[in-house]
Amino acid sequence: MQPTNETVYKYNVQHGMTNTRTWLCSLSPDVNYSAKALKKAIKKVKQRHDTLKKSSKKPKGLLIYNSFLQDVFKYPKPTDPSKPPKSHSSHSKVEFELKRLQQQSTGGNMVETNSKRLETKIDSLTEEMRKKNEYIQTLEEEFRAKNKRIEELEKLNSSQKAKLTLKTSAIKRLRNSDVYQRRKVAKLEGKLGEGKGHQKEEKKEEEASKLKHALKEKEQMRRELVELEHRIIVLEDEQDDNVVECYDEIDRKYTPAFQNCVHKLLNNYVAAIRVVPCIEAVLELAEKKANKLPSRATIDNMNSQRLATQKQLKKK
Repeated sequence: MQPTNETVYKYNVQHGMTNTRTWLCSLSPDVNYSAKALKKAIKKVKQRHDTLKKSSKKPKGLLIYNSFLQDVFKYPKPTDPSKPPKSHSSHSKVEFELKRLQQQSTGGNMVETNSKRLETKIDSLTEEMRKKNEYIQTLEEEFRAKNKRIEELEKLNSSQKAKLTLKTSAIKRLRNSDVYQRRKVAKLEGKLGEGKGHQKEEKKEEEASKLKHALKEKEQMRRELVELEHRIIVLEDEQDDNVVECYDEIDRKYTPAFQNCVHKLLNNYVAAIRVVPCIEAVLELAEKKANKLPSRATIDNMNSQRLATQKQLKKK
């Protein structure tokens, strides 16, 4: 286990330079380090620690200081094990050869373990890449399915609009016929009320039967009208799931809520030419569409109305 810069700094403060060098050499007994190089590395850690601690009052300096403390202590370059010690005795030469052979054997074992680690790491990385590719493929399939669903909804929306126009025209015809029947019933009721005494009983019964028949027709048409209005409301609710009503097709003008939204954007210093793109971007974020968006000239008219109302309020 390699020590961190924080561990080396604290050990040096508590035990001194010599004991710190001995402790670092004991952590890696198979590697030879020069005492001078180890001393220089420990001093470098101490100087770096003192410098970074001064700037740790700032957030960025504190981040650098903490990362330095958590970093692994950098050992100096080991001395060349192929060079024998300076002693010329046969005993020291034998010990040196034994150490060198031992290091070679441990180096071979380390190479084998490192190669095994690399193989396991490569296998894990390939498995991770395979899983990521599968996830990307599933995302692409979902994206294609969503695009297909959007196209189907657009086709359904166009067909529902055509049906809605037909239903509205039918409702208008029913309303007109209802008005006509009401007038007719009123005339019949007036005639019956103003009937003279010389009219025969049979004529009265005929007029009464006509009145009852007209009232039945009126009630039946009223029921059909209510049913058609209910169907139109259902169709409008189905359309309103993905379409935001910004323009009122019946009154042929933009809704007050949409005009208020435009006024708020203009009050927040959004340029008139950028109002429509801003609204489109927000609707796209909510996965919705507007039934109709204004032109630049309409935005300018809304802006002039806003300024006029603001002037009137200031005068008051």
